[in-house]
Amino acid sequence: MMKVAPTLLAYTDQELTQQFSSLRPYFDQFQVDIQDGKFITNRTVSLHEYLSHFSSFDNKQIKKYLFDFHYQTLSYEEDMETLWRRRENIQIGIHLIHYSLKPDFENLKKMYPDFSFGLVLNPEDSVEQLTINYNLQTVDGVQIMSIHPGPQGTPFMPETLTKIEQLRQIDYRSEIYLDGGINLDTLPVIKKQTHTPNFLCIGSYLTKSSNISVDVQKLNEELSA
Repeated sequence: MMKVAPTLLAYTDQELTQQFSSLRPYFDQFQVDIQDGKFITNRTVSLHEYLSHFSSFDNKQIKKYLFDFHYQTLSYEEDMETLWRRRENIQIGIHLIHYSLKPDFENLKKMYPDFSFGLVLNPEDSVEQLTINYNLQTVDGVQIMSIHPGPQGTPFMPETLTKIEQLRQIDYRSEIYLDGGINLDTLPVIKKQTHTPNFLCIGSYLTKSSNISVDVQKLNEELSA
C-alpha cells in the first residue's frame, strides 16, 4: 500500500508549529519543503528555523520521526552541509533535488556518504531526459511533481502519472514519490494506474484540515479500499 509522507511547507514559525503539532500524532515520516524565493518565487522558513523547531523536542521524542528534505532552492548544498553536522540529532531520510539544477550525485555521495539522494521531476521534465543524464542505479529515489512547484493547493496534473509507468518499464526499482494536489478527489485517479508511487507527499489536504482526525481516517480508508 502507498505510504503517506505529509509535506511540511511553512512560511512562518506559527505555520510550522501548527502543521507539525497537528500531524505528528498520525504520521512518523515527513517531507520538509525548503523554498528560497529564488529557484521559485515562494520562500518558506529556512532550514535553520525548521531545525530550531525540531530541537525544541527532546532527542528521544524527535527521533521517532523520519524527515525527508525537498529542496526548492539554489543553495541546497549549504543546507546539506548543515544537516550533515546535525545528523546525530534527527533521523534524515532522502534528499530530493530538482533535476533542472543538474546536481552532481557522484560528488554529493563522496561528500556525504551516509546520505541518500533523489531527483525531482517537474511537470515539464521527462523520464527520457533523466535517463540520458543520470545512471538511474545511482538515484535513490525519484519524486514526480504532479503540480507546478509553488504554494500548496495548486491543481493536480493527472498526465504526470505516466512517468511512474515509464520509470517502472525501464526497471527502476527504487522508491517513487508523488507530490502535489493529492486529496480524496485525486487519489482514486492515482490508484487506477498500473503502477502507483511508494510515497504520497500530501500537503494542503492535511495541513489545512479543519478536523485532522476525521480527514486522516478518510484518507486511510481510501488508501486501503
